[in-house]
Amino acid sequence: MKKVLIVTLLMISLLIAPKAFAHELFIQVKEDQTSNELQVDVLWGHLRDFIDQGNPDNYELFVKLPNGQTKQLEMERIGVQARAFIPASETGQYVFWAMRKPSTYTPGDEPTRLSLQRAKTVYHVGSGDNITNHPVGLDLEIIPETNLAIFNQGLLKGNVLFEGNPQSNVTVTAYGPAGEHFEGVTGADGAFEFNLRSNGEWLIKASFQTDESGTLDDTDYELTGRTTTLIFDNSYPIANENNYENPLMYIAVLLIGLLLGSAFTFLILKRKK
Repeated sequence: MKKVLIVTLLMISLLIAPKAFAHELFIQVKEDQTSNELQVDVLWGHLRDFIDQGNPDNYELFVKLPNGQTKQLEMERIGVQARAFIPASETGQYVFWAMRKPSTYTPGDEPTRLSLQRAKTVYHVGSGDNITNHPVGLDLEIIPETNLAIFNQGLLKGNVLFEGNPQSNVTVTAYGPAGEHFEGVTGADGAFEFNLRSNGEWLIKASFQTDESGTLDDTDYELTGRTTTLIFDNSYPIANENNYENPLMYIAVLLIGLLLGSAFTFLILKRKK
């Protein structure tokens, strides 16, 4: 009886124990169909688990418009997040990226680290050219190989760049809408891949640490940790001007149509006889 009670208590404690997640910077975008604006939230915390207080003064937010123009966006504090608005007057892909003010932290008894946090997301308005695989110049950046405009389920491939070059031994983590938590390490070419089977909002995080030391606000640090995120939603395919569908599908549809048409004609002629 005592053993059963102990096992039961252990199971309950595991179920109610709080999850320990590291903080990361990430961006979420919503489209207001009434005002024809994009609401861009810069968040500090962990997707679907917790959000900490955000100060717009600690962030820089940029956007690359479908026409190729790049500009910095002004933010305001709304609740716990920093928020910006931008007119969705052009169709195509809007690429947003943000940087958080550098800070230091000391995990337990380990050396003090400098923390550099980056984030990126792509939002699609109507149709347009695919630019998800174009770097925006972040020092640590995730570049998806799979076109996020048509990715709805399956294999996600990508690369991690450090200062513009492919970087090996970067820890890449994928957080999924159904509680998935996948982790891997980039190869010599900076590549990674995940087999994603759930539809919804995914957060891909890349973390990389170097031996760079220095001083920030009178605090000495021995290591520099860099983290960058990429958010995308694979709930639905998004139309694109480029034709990404398999041409064999069109041939199959044409053949089926011809066969059905021939069968129908044969039946009509047979009845007339």
